[in-house]
Amino acid sequence: MARKGQSKHKHSTRKERNEWKPSQDVTSISQDQKEFSEKLSSVLDYFAFNTELIEFRRKDMLYLEREQTLLLQAHGYNRRMYMFGSQIEGTTTCRMKSDVDTLQRLDTFHLFLDSENPPLLPYCHKVLIKVSTNGCASQYCVLTMIEPSTQTKLFQLLGHTLDPIDISDFFQRDWETTDGTIPHTIMFDTLNQIREVRKQAKRHGPAESIWKTDRVYACYCKRLPKQCKFVFERPRPGHWPSEQTLQKARKYGVFIVPQGPPKSTNICGYDNFDYQWRISTNLTERLFMFSLDTVHLKAYVMTKMIRKELFVPEYGDKLSTFHFKTAFFFAVENTRTDLWREDNLINCVKYILATLRRFCTCRSCPHFTIVNLFDGKIERNEFPKLVDKLTQIINLLRTKIESIQMDNIGKLLNEWTASKTNHIIYHSHGSALLRERWILWMDFVPRASPAMTLYLNEHLQI
Repeated sequence: MARKGQSKHKHSTRKERNEWKPSQDVTSISQDQKEFSEKLSSVLDYFAFNTELIEFRRKDMLYLEREQTLLLQAHGYNRRMYMFGSQIEGTTTCRMKSDVDTLQRLDTFHLFLDSENPPLLPYCHKVLIKVSTNGCASQYCVLTMIEPSTQTKLFQLLGHTLDPIDISDFFQRDWETTDGTIPHTIMFDTLNQIREVRKQAKRHGPAESIWKTDRVYACYCKRLPKQCKFVFERPRPGHWPSEQTLQKARKYGVFIVPQGPPKSTNICGYDNFDYQWRISTNLTERLFMFSLDTVHLKAYVMTKMIRKELFVPEYGDKLSTFHFKTAFFFAVENTRTDLWREDNLINCVKYILATLRRFCTCRSCPHFTIVNLFDGKIERNEFPKLVDKLTQIINLLRTKIESIQMDNIGKLLNEWTASKTNHIIYHSHGSALLRERWILWMDFVPRASPAMTLYLNEHLQI
């Protein structure tokens, strides 16, 4: 009878047991923190960071993707253009001055994994290339053209006038006397020979930087290598990414970009640097960013501002934006959904910084989909100092945010009045005001003189 009288205990689900719960000092929020978070959220909303303008940026950049693809094809290139990075994600502000990250996918090459059966020659007027990850560093692969002498003769018979530009340029090299292994330097010295661009461009990893635009030339493999399936197989709480998002991500392939592994890393060195290519999961990462809410993106933008003002002067690009983005992904994945709120924004920033501090403590930053991102970036003796700096920022986060100069965030927060009426007016009309300024700017600048452009920069402050 006593057993029947006992109340039934509700067992937690596996998702609830696996979900990471931040410590009490991080999840608890005082009234003062709540008010500051709401104030910070409103200031960010005013500075080109509301739902409407994020959607505007994304639609504009996706339209530019299609436009540039058509232009490339009209000039005889069998390529497709992609936009990546903060501009298309909407995770930037005007004063952040983020570059435009572009990627040109060369469709004249058909890539297949070494675990697959090779297609028969000739194949749809494309060069057949095998992707092999055996013996390579994590996240890297080797590209080998199968039967190089046979493919060279096939395309020579077609004649250069019938070939797309990329194929004509590719077969300027003598492939008949090689084993078909392709160096990643071919993307810079053979397939992109516009001298005016090459003279002004600066190499940065796999990208050529010119005119505030980072250009990457890459091949595309429709099948996911085994190491890229880790994101779908590892255990996770389950609330994000959703099963629907993961299902869509499984349909994406990977880009093979021209960059070898670090020649010297924290763990070991790698040989054949010029013959290894990096596997990139840009499409999956962009999909994950598009699936997040505005409050997630606001917290991420704040960490980017903190990085630029507090870390870049001392560490430069060693601690990159991608390290912060990776910590951001893991923080969202491992933190309860109900904690990501406008009135808890300051703690949301702490979740990201605390995750990055944990990576620095372990001296390993796991790629959200593949590999350790600290290799070749940060030396072992720098980690303790980084951990101390992150701890200091987390403990004094409000003070650090109030001192941020970018986009006048700190100044606006300090000048904020306590009037509830002013708060409502500012918050409700700020978005519309900035949207009008932005549209006016985008429409007027192409016709403006240099003097007028300078005047608009100073007075519109965008």
